[in-house]
Amino acid sequence: MDVLRYAEAVRERGFVFMDTPGYDPVGATGQVAGGANLMCFTTGRGSVFGCKPAPSLKLATNTAMFSHMEEDMDINCGTVLDGTESVQECGARIFGHMLATASGEPTKSERLGFGDAEFAPWVLGATM
Repeated sequence: MDVLRYAEAVRERGFVFMDTPGYDPVGATGQVAGGANLMCFTTGRGSVFGCKPAPSLKLATNTAMFSHMEEDMDINCGTVLDGTESVQECGARIFGHMLATASGEPTKSERLGFGDAEFAPWVLGATM
């Protein structure tokens, strides 16, 4: 429905894409500045990311990493690759976590206190 510059306010309903860098804290900061109040963050290497202004659900893309970092990963999506769950089943599970988080259930990052200092705006233009 819309394509936004970094940190631009979301004004349309539906799928909106924001141009952000791949660096987790900077990308999330722009999305929160644009109005995001809940984030689903995918990670394949186990980014210990938390975003204090908006709850951030961490979706582990593989079971091995989820098992290694279960105390900080909210959802294991590796079940799809493992063949124990369909994409639709995993999506329904993610949606359930989103509803629970939006209703006040803390994310694992929130429980661990991660994200207190994860505000990192993207410096636009020349830097020295």
